[in-house]
Amino acid sequence: MTDDSIRDTNKSPKASDKRAPMASAPLVYNPDHTVAWDQMWDTFCVLARAGGPSHRAAMLRAQLEADRMREGYLLAVSEMIRGIALVSGLQAHAAQIGWLAIECGQVSKARWLSDQIAQENVESYYAGTQFFVPVGEDFTLKGEIKNVITVVAKTTHSWTEHLDATVKTSLAWEEKLKTFTMSIQRWFRR
Repeated sequence: MTDDSIRDTNKSPKASDKRAPMASAPLVYNPDHTVAWDQMWDTFCVLARAGGPSHRAAMLRAQLEADRMREGYLLAVSEMIRGIALVSGLQAHAAQIGWLAIECGQVSKARWLSDQIAQENVESYYAGTQFFVPVGEDFTLKGEIKNVITVVAKTTHSWTEHLDATVKTSLAWEEKLKTFTMSIQRWFRR
């Protein structure tokens, strides 16, 4: 091995660093110049099975101090709602300042998706059958908006296509047991 080949190997440690954030897919546009969120990846399986490092290097947090009447906030909300519907089939809506709520129909699914999204370094939480993702007036199309839509695409596809039915059933029973336990505890406190 020559000195040059050693230097070349050492030039880009991030290329082989499994902890580096996920590489970004280029934006794809429709003829009307809107982002074609549902066409950005060859298949969602490629995105979902990439595994490995989190999508972002640093946690993307909700902008709780945002002005929900600013044009940037309104644009971020509307584009994220559109993108989330295209990549997941789920309906989203603006919630409290800094958050979008995404309805998924099951408490266990909302909890699982929220946990997976947080592992991708995008802040998330769940309440009932909804999970929440951040939004802000400073979110950009090629940055934070794309980050949120990407992790929703990745995690919802994983839930739908790759998570074993027995795991989903176990998660649902766990939620039922949790609800039952809480109701018994409330009954004893009376």
